[in-house]
Amino acid sequence: MLTPDGWWDAVEPRLLTQIDEALCTDRLIQAILLLRGEGGPQPRPGLYEAQGLLVERRAELDRQGLLPPEPPPPTTTQLIAKVDAIAAPILAVEACWDGDSRGWCVDLVAIVSRPGRDHDHVDEVRLATLREGSDIRLFNGQVPPWPEAQQAIEHGQAIARHCGVPFHFASPETPDVDLPRWWDTRPAGRTEHPAQQPGGTRRSSR
Repeated sequence: MLTPDGWWDAVEPRLLTQIDEALCTDRLIQAILLLRGEGGPQPRPGLYEAQGLLVERRAELDRQGLLPPEPPPPTTTQLIAKVDAIAAPILAVEACWDGDSRGWCVDLVAIVSRPGRDHDHVDEVRLATLREGSDIRLFNGQVPPWPEAQQAIEHGQAIARHCGVPFHFASPETPDVDLPRWWDTRPAGRTEHPAQQPGGTRRSSR
């Protein structure tokens, strides 16, 4: 049985460069495919063994200072400034899960009153995409809980209070893309601005 160092010694230098590039851009699935493909060590590592090897390899790249730093997360003040620049009436603030080749993230959006791609009467304006790492966190036990979900709650509630509108996050504990959106929770499809509803709260003045 090869040791982790033995695995990497058995990988062709060109392939190792490709794997490291994938790990430095948080493309874990791509790195797994490369490690278990042509030019990789023989016998070919199993799926879970490959995941463990790549987690260790990424940690080594981090120790060498080769991983690019994550951009700083936005502040609530910056997000409120983005909301205040939106011309359309704001109906709600929503956090929803999304995913890409790097893994799970949370999109924080403002729901506005205008026809949109997914609804006849409302649209969404993205305020921020919150991410605190890649899906490697799933394999080394860092999540759950998901720190980006907590950030989305803190930012989203503050922005919603500023605008006088509701905040919606269907599943802060568990990532899922097939969840009801804010407009799905409205009775009989009502999507009026709060100021237009009986007893509604007007949006904060600018």
